[in-house]
Amino acid sequence: MSRFSLTLTLYILTSICVFSQETGTIKGVIIDYENQNPLINVSVTIKELNNLTLTDINGQFTLLKVPVGDYIIELFNENYELQNYPISIKEGEILDLGTIYLYPNDIVFDNSDQLIWLDENSYENNQTYYATAKDIFLQRVSFDFSPTFFSFRGYGASQSKILLNGLDITNLYNNRPFWNTFSGLNDITRNRESTVGLSYSSQNFGGLSGITSITTDASKMRKGLRISSSVSNKNYVGSTMATYNSGLQNNGLAYSISASRRWGNEGYVNATLYDAYSLFGAVSYNINEAHSINATAIYAPSRKGQTTAITERTFNEFGSNYNPYWGWQEDEKRNSSISTFKAPMFILGYDFKNDKSTFTTSVSYQTIDQKNSRLDYTDAPNPYPNYWKYLPEISENPQIDWINLYETNLNTTNISDGGSARYLIYNNVKKDAVFMVNSVLNRKLNDKLNFDIGLSFKNSNSNNYAQPKDLLGGQFYLDVNPFTLIEGNPSNNDVLDPENKGLNDKIKYNFNLQAYQASAFTQLQYKTEKTEFFIAANYSRKEFQREGLFLNQAYVNNSLGNSEQLIFDDYAFKAGTKYQFISKHYFEINTAYLTQGPTIQNSFINSRENNAIVPNLVSEKITSADVTYLINSPKLQSRLTGYFTDFKDGTTVNSFFAEIGTGADFFQEVITGIDKRHLGLELGLEYEINSNFSSSFVAALGQHTYTNNANVGVNFDTAGLSEDIINNTGFIDLGETYLKNYKVANGPQQAFSIGLFYKNSKNWWLNASANYFSNGYLDISAITRTDAFFSNPNDYGQPYQDIDFDLARTLLKQEKFSSYSIVNLSGGKLWHYKNINLKLVASIHNLFDVNYISGGYEQSRTANYASLVADTANGSAQRNFGPKYWYGFGRTYFINLALSFKNHKRYEDNN
Repeated sequence: MSRFSLTLTLYILTSICVFSQETGTIKGVIIDYENQNPLINVSVTIKELNNLTLTDINGQFTLLKVPVGDYIIELFNENYELQNYPISIKEGEILDLGTIYLYPNDIVFDNSDQLIWLDENSYENNQTYYATAKDIFLQRVSFDFSPTFFSFRGYGASQSKILLNGLDITNLYNNRPFWNTFSGLNDITRNRESTVGLSYSSQNFGGLSGITSITTDASKMRKGLRISSSVSNKNYVGSTMATYNSGLQNNGLAYSISASRRWGNEGYVNATLYDAYSLFGAVSYNINEAHSINATAIYAPSRKGQTTAITERTFNEFGSNYNPYWGWQEDEKRNSSISTFKAPMFILGYDFKNDKSTFTTSVSYQTIDQKNSRLDYTDAPNPYPNYWKYLPEISENPQIDWINLYETNLNTTNISDGGSARYLIYNNVKKDAVFMVNSVLNRKLNDKLNFDIGLSFKNSNSNNYAQPKDLLGGQFYLDVNPFTLIEGNPSNNDVLDPENKGLNDKIKYNFNLQAYQASAFTQLQYKTEKTEFFIAANYSRKEFQREGLFLNQAYVNNSLGNSEQLIFDDYAFKAGTKYQFISKHYFEINTAYLTQGPTIQNSFINSRENNAIVPNLVSEKITSADVTYLINSPKLQSRLTGYFTDFKDGTTVNSFFAEIGTGADFFQEVITGIDKRHLGLELGLEYEINSNFSSSFVAALGQHTYTNNANVGVNFDTAGLSEDIINNTGFIDLGETYLKNYKVANGPQQAFSIGLFYKNSKNWWLNASANYFSNGYLDISAITRTDAFFSNPNDYGQPYQDIDFDLARTLLKQEKFSSYSIVNLSGGKLWHYKNINLKLVASIHNLFDVNYISGGYEQSRTANYASLVADTANGSAQRNFGPKYWYGFGRTYFINLALSFKNHKRYEDNN
């Protein structure tokens, strides 16, 4: 018999066996447990046979001609928990599985009520937008790691993209998301999707950390009424929220409304008041199957008391919840530093969809009013109780003495400038008007090839100034700069206006910033059953300019009028592939190269007072890659990722008071040409022990390091220098700062977590995690690592004599924080009766009340050798100018009770 004949015979025999094999039928109905609605497009797969069907509009599914045997049926929808059912099918049997309930992801992992209320002043690496991700590693980042300032791959918020109806809500000033825009709207922001790292997204090119896309389309909101209330001791004391979603009605209309209130006179840290409201409204209209329009309005004003980092000496005296910003006034705690935020936003959108294409476009307008108050003083003692000269007696007067400040101001009436406020509270005000447009076209070229293209534009106009908030008994404020002397007298902040200012006047600084950004991206995706590949490119153009509105006497040549216009053209490319080499086993690799222009914040040396531009300003160059191995089996889900990112030519600008070789005063520190390298591994394992128990293990091993000696310069906010410096910028180049091999301060670079999760058939659950953090580092001062560190300010900048270089190396060694462990517990219970759900969620963070340092920075006040030696002579705990630390919260709790009412008919009533 020939080979061909043998092959044909075997094929025929196999076919006969298959077609004559005994078979049966499997059917069932899949329902959302919370609202009892049928679920459409749930994939139903018999894993051993690799056959697949989807549920219809009634939640029904049918699997025909299933061979007799024992199998596992997998039920999957991205918004619900993955479920596996063992079944046994007999010859000719019609196996009816009846009603099967799927549990929404947020039933179990619903700590977002506690975590999502962030604001722009929160530590920048908070990454709670990963809370709904299916990846166990990202869930740990959101719930267990982020409160300790852990940063995903060390990138920080500036490397992430947060999209609201496709619009990038990044602030052009510092390239960080405007968290406060939707603060408190948890019921709305749950409707979001995330991509991680450099992975493919059809909506945007993305950032190094990935993309989180939030949609407010009312037709896509989960139908029904939800009312919830929370208590906590972390940032606020109480909260309440109500949301109603109509769902898509027969006339094509859908609407959604939501409101919340959060309050508290004091959170975990002393005198950190919390007063916030959130309002949301959205309406959508489906014109027909292809076209729809939608509109959204958001308003979330807030008022919050601020705190600050403290020294070890202060911590030892008062503990981690100490706050130097407040004092007693009329038997109430008054915080001198209050942040207020008002930013109403309006969005209009249009969607088109057919079998081949989807097109979405959104237009928004937002006004932003930010105010941050500060207690200031002129020709009077420092009012802050933790001022270094008061440290020996701080225990006797640990808070601001408001009565003394009022008395001092009232007594100035007998002085030559009678009525001038020696103390005042003023607001740093920032008022923005932001217009945005974004459009994305997704086209299916054929069964395997997809094409995406997007265009966006953003225009921001910002007015920045200071304004008196409270003169504390004074009659007016003398608007001069006591640190900047001209011919022995304080310089005028604005030569064109009178010096005496009242509550409605602008003081200290006044300038506008105009910024524009346009970008376009395009990409191709090739996808087969086992292979995915994509390639993408992005182009962006950013322009911004400062317009000075004050003629500052110290900078008469470059403070008033327009600065140079800064223009940056940036490019980005990325590509990736994902391959299923064994069933449920995947290999993925992504690479990218991109340039990023500097932010406005890091482009001007001293934007409050003059138009001076950072010298040698260029775009940062970034090269990145990640490699991932994934397992997604019924019992085990795991991800192992290795990542590599090189940053070249970064820029940063800081302001502080210091003593360096040329004197002591307020400075702006400008660091350019910063190179960094981020290397690391991420591991996430989740194993289902049985139907009730699952366990998890997560590890993050990072090494984030400076790889070169950057350049540093300082700008003197003083006129006590030569005339050429006065008339220009006051900028002095200090040369190299020896940063190479120091660690980047971005939270703990190593983190581990072991978790155990229990879910009972009666709908209650418990979750426990033990977390270990290490390799956190203090942020170092760049100017103390220059040659100027060894210059004597009292000897015209000449080098110190008898320098002990071994001691200097010890003093300049970067501090590594002690490792620490934190145990977190959470649990909940869900009750269901007809169309009513009652859900209780409670959590305890840092169960054993562990004290730990989550971040901090060196003070640059002692920026010369002799000053640092003197300051450290009595040990670190007694330093006057020791590092400032952020101490983590101790034991905190959160309890949420939510009541949901569903307006619908049960599936059984429709038959």
